[in-house]
Amino acid sequence: MTGKISSGIGYLDHLLGFLKTGDNVIWEVEAGTYIEIFLQRFIEHNLKNGYKVVYVSFNVSPSTLTKRLSYIPNLENLTILDCFTSGKGNSDPLFTQFYEKDKEGFEGSVVKVENPKDLSQFRVAMDRVEIEKGAGVRYIFDSLTGMQDIWGDENVTYKFFTYSCPRLYDLQTVAYWVLEKEAHTPSFKANLRHITQVAIELEKQNGELFFKVIKIEGRFSRSAFLPKHYEVWDQEVIFPSIGGRRPSNLGDKIRTLRKKLGMTQKELAEQVGLTPSFISQLEKNLISPSLDSLFKLSEKLNTQPIYFLTDGESGPLQKMVIKPTERQDIHLQEVKGTDVKLQLLVSDVLNRRMEPYLLIMKEGAVINGHFYSHKGDEFAYVMEGELEVEIQDEKQLLRQGDSLYIGSTFPSKWVNVGKGDAVLLWVLSPPRGGW
Repeated sequence: MTGKISSGIGYLDHLLGFLKTGDNVIWEVEAGTYIEIFLQRFIEHNLKNGYKVVYVSFNVSPSTLTKRLSYIPNLENLTILDCFTSGKGNSDPLFTQFYEKDKEGFEGSVVKVENPKDLSQFRVAMDRVEIEKGAGVRYIFDSLTGMQDIWGDENVTYKFFTYSCPRLYDLQTVAYWVLEKEAHTPSFKANLRHITQVAIELEKQNGELFFKVIKIEGRFSRSAFLPKHYEVWDQEVIFPSIGGRRPSNLGDKIRTLRKKLGMTQKELAEQVGLTPSFISQLEKNLISPSLDSLFKLSEKLNTQPIYFLTDGESGPLQKMVIKPTERQDIHLQEVKGTDVKLQLLVSDVLNRRMEPYLLIMKEGAVINGHFYSHKGDEFAYVMEGELEVEIQDEKQLLRQGDSLYIGSTFPSKWVNVGKGDAVLLWVLSPPRGGW
């Protein structure tokens, strides 16, 4: 049995010298290492290439699993052996309702094991599937740890593994077996490695993800046994050391535009219908937004959605024309209360030489100090109203049509002395680096 079989991830195939018919592959994983992505790539590749896949689920409900895999073609060749619903799920109506409402809509086959806690009943179900599906099938056992949890004995789990591996080998299958590293004794893991043909570790160190081959039987690859740093972006496994291409730095782009517009995470979250926690995680590149959220973010941050989806650090796509309804309200940190309203008159201030605003000061408003902390020149033109400005202890009255140029000396006080709001066109040059 020498047929080469892909894991669905090119660099893994390179490290392992491909999988081979008869291989049992142990995955020893830590929490947060995205084992589900490795499983999905394996399932997707094999279904696309016409192979039958059997997914033995102890850890995931059929409702969750069918939704997770719904995008994959040829689902009629997928069989889910559901050991979760009557196992960890304890036949809760939340899980059993899948068979009443959702099962018919799934193109694959879902078989519920009525009492997976009874090992003999589970083995009967497995034997039936093996006979029905025949040779050359791909198997995924999503949790040896889950088996141990419901069987209550590490030795029972080990005996099932030792019983199944030779059978699957003779059936010319490839089988993935997943276990949680910290949930088992060293002797249990060592015994599994002794029997299996391939063993792999996924671990997390200081927030970084690492892939490491522990055993590959019948193949030699010195480099395979060295830890390999990997990342997961948009449901894809990336290995940066071999030139794996990360998507654009979405979080940094969102944070930069938000700060340029003077918005807090809370303010942006409220405008796009998300939570501040979501925005925080988004800016740290810990999560990805839905397409709908991305469109809302681009609208509120005055750019085009494509800016967030492209690589590189070039500035956002800038609108040439801004309608009154498209103006972005800016929060002035130097001014408390609501006496001053500021609106940005361009789509953004990145890669521009000046920063134009419409400034509205309420009737009777008094501002001690200046509106901005800005290193550069400023120009103001009074469109409506009357204001009194104090510069170096000298008061100046500004009426409609008057203008003011500010260089190195800043005003120390502003007062709206007219009737109604005062409206000014205000330009800063160069734009401020942040708020």
